[in-house]
Amino acid sequence: MNALSQLLYLGWWFFRARFLGRRKPLQSVVFVTNGCNSTCRHCTNCTNAAEAYFKPFDDISKDLDECYSQGARILDIEGVNLLYWHDGEHQVNEIFQLAKAKGFYSTSTMIPAPLYEECKSLGTDVDVLWVSVMGLEDCQLLENMNKASLYMVVNSQNYQELPAILEFVQQHPGIKQIAFNFHTPFAGIEHLALSKVQREEVINLLVESKRKGYRIMNSISGLRNMLTLRFKRHCWICNFIYCDGRRSPQCIDDKSSGVCERCGFSMAGEMNAVFNLKPDTILAGLGIRL
Repeated sequence: MNALSQLLYLGWWFFRARFLGRRKPLQSVVFVTNGCNSTCRHCTNCTNAAEAYFKPFDDISKDLDECYSQGARILDIEGVNLLYWHDGEHQVNEIFQLAKAKGFYSTSTMIPAPLYEECKSLGTDVDVLWVSVMGLEDCQLLENMNKASLYMVVNSQNYQELPAILEFVQQHPGIKQIAFNFHTPFAGIEHLALSKVQREEVINLLVESKRKGYRIMNSISGLRNMLTLRFKRHCWICNFIYCDGRRSPQCIDDKSSGVCERCGFSMAGEMNAVFNLKPDTILAGLGIRL
């Protein structure tokens, strides 16, 4: 499908959502592996120390059909050890190829920095590759990075490295841009969340750097939302399908936990800015996906 057709669909989706109240996803996140034993909880993959599970290819195909039928055209494939996913002769690249064959406009995934070289050697066939870094130490693994973007969750232990990381991105010709989330204080790991003062310091730095031309994916309008967190949530724009069969219309299952009021997922701020027709946010989203 050409870019004009995609833009027309996106415009029609937005019109129905914004003015007709249609609450259907535009983006889907489908998990195809599990087994994570991490306790960081800054992503939406539930902590699960069980033996790694690879979702069968046919089940993934059904998940994609479900997401597409709901209206989603942007697809994020996620999972621990995603590069090693297989089902018989099927390998991970076939998932992305399947998604494009079904009509999804854009596919993306995220890998940790230590796996970047392996990902590159495999020739992972994905439209948008995010490489997750937790600090400068991870950045040092990416000197040979090319045509990919960085992703960082800012927390109380790494926020002071932010200026150096921004300079690393700006000086690296192979990095497209960097996107930022903030640590969400899930139960038991509240200590990693930024204080109110730290959060303000970080967001002000990002806004100032963005204005100077630093390659930051977050829009200024979205960042301002994340500063106050006083905005209407439209998190249903992105739905989630997990390995255990759970379906969630937003990034967390339990909206009554109080975590949403202290949200660190910057996409929430970006979604609100889109619905308020902020030009910088709309252009940022189109730039990364089309």
